Amino acid sequence: MEQYRQEHFGHAVMPQATHDEQAMEDHFLAMRAWTNRNMDPLDRRLLDEVIVPGIEKKTGTKPTSSTQVRQALEAHPLHQYWLTLSLTYQDRIWQALDGAIDRQYDELAGKVKAQVSEPKGSLQLNPDLEIPRYIAAFDHHRMPGSYVVDTAEDDFRAGALYDRFASTYLRNLNGGWKNDGRGHSLASHVQDFYPDFKPKRILDLGCSVGHSTVAIAQAFADAEIFALDVGAPMLRYGHARAESMGVPIHFSQQDAEHTDFADGSFDLVCSSAVMHETSAKGMRQIFKECHRLLREGGVMCHVDVPPRHEHMSLWDQMRCDFESHYNNEPFMTSLARIDWHKVAVDAGFASDKVLVGYRKGTSYLKPDREDFFTEGHPQGHAMIGSWYACSAMK
Repeated sequence: MEQYRQEHFGHAVMPQATHDEQAMEDHFLAMRAWTNRNMDPLDRRLLDEVIVPGIEKKTGTKPTSSTQVRQALEAHPLHQYWLTLSLTYQDRIWQALDGAIDRQYDELAGKVKAQVSEPKGSLQLNPDLEIPRYIAAFDHHRMPGSYVVDTAEDDFRAGALYDRFASTYLRNLNGGWKNDGRGHSLASHVQDFYPDFKPKRILDLGCSVGHSTVAIAQAFADAEIFALDVGAPMLRYGHARAESMGVPIHFSQQDAEHTDFADGSFDLVCSSAVMHETSAKGMRQIFKECHRLLREGGVMCHVDVPPRHEHMSLWDQMRCDFESHYNNEPFMTSLARIDWHKVAVDAGFASDKVLVGYRKGTSYLKPDREDFFTEGHPQGHAMIGSWYACSAMK
């Protein structure tokens, strides 16, 4: 059974589901698929064929920004129905998974403890760490307790919940049960554009449970890997997860804006899907911290969700805004408008050393420069199917 667990789920501490729990997950995943397949196109038609013409007739000007259509769109019953479905299936998946973890919490605690009994990596927690308000103020993507809430001594619940939800919600996407697609995309981007770069010390910022960290460690097998996050339960689980996969990672509980590492400590400083959960002020400080932490010739690389307002249709803009207004991703809308290149230059990186653009997620297992483009997704998709990447050499 343990061998099956390792082969199928990628590691030994993944929460499991009973038949009925799995049926509940599948039910609400099916609701998600039905909504995406049937309601999304109707909502898009509502916007394009009813809301936009109505505003244009009333004002004499065709709207070009989601801010110009939001009020009228949200007043329509069809869009309200779409909103209700979108929130319902996500909340119910969280609830189902949380209940399953309750059922097996003691068993999981034993597995977590066993995995870290003779660690190859390490874990350092800081109970006095001041959690940034943009993390502490709400439950990100409606996850109960978000990343930082402890429910017991030596708690790992948030990590277990996040790991299972991410793998379930994105089933067969982003690396399957390992949920490591972003990490492979980041590694292939670095290997592609910096082919002679051989990092020996790597720091992954906002690592959560180490989905991307493990992939990065596997891509740069000769490097010493460090990872930090503000959430203690995420790190406890992530440490056990990495140990069960045989990957030595040094985890620590720190704020990515202000770490305790010395100047020039790392060859590569990176993050995966962190910036859209960070305030604009926090993002700028993190870029400055990356510059401080890198040695001369070192590389910074961040990958994140791809929406860019200048490359999106009006409905896609609205879909991005939905994440901020309703799905507890309040900074996603502002991130879609931030000039990443300018943030990097303001942080101290030379303008001609900064590279910003999309990276397709379909061939992330190998470096391929043709996967990188700057004007939007070639097939017109601005949400799923690519990541937004920013890299720079110091």
